[in-house]
Amino acid sequence: MEQKSSPLLKSSLTYGLYAALISIFLNVVIWAGGIMESLGLFGSLIVALLSFVISFVILFIFAKNYRNKEFEGYISFTEAFKFVMMVTIVSTVILVIYTYIFHSFIAPDYMENLMASMQQKTLEFLESRGAPDASIDQAMEQFKEIPTIAKTLRQAALSGIIGGGIISLIVAAIVKKKVEDSY
Repeated sequence: MEQKSSPLLKSSLTYGLYAALISIFLNVVIWAGGIMESLGLFGSLIVALLSFVISFVILFIFAKNYRNKEFEGYISFTEAFKFVMMVTIVSTVILVIYTYIFHSFIAPDYMENLMASMQQKTLEFLESRGAPDASIDQAMEQFKEIPTIAKTLRQAALSGIIGGGIISLIVAAIVKKKVEDSY
């Protein structure tokens, strides 16, 4: 009797590539549309929350497809978690490479321009609220140091793995389905 090989690696690579391509597309839209700059003070928080939600939805859909296609509709929590985490790792590696290329060759001045825009929006916000000069000065200090590419890559990798790990746990808990669960 021929044993079916584990679909984990092939599926993880495929879905990880899809997830990375979707993320890259969204990053290009955000960059080309100047969305971070136009959102101002809370732009990075809004984009981070939307990214988390979009990642959750994408990984949920991928995990359900994997469960239904490879396991005939049934999958354990462990198998689902391994799959979603592997997709996350593959996607994160691709996104870190993209981030390096983007910040090194495509838009090397993006971070500097973004920080300047955020600084201006923050200053306008604080002044409109009548914040004391000491508070404004303290807030402006945060914008003096522009993150290096190494720091940006480290942050991209950590947020991808940690955020992906959290999403993987949640998605695995939702998509797990034992044979007896269907009765």
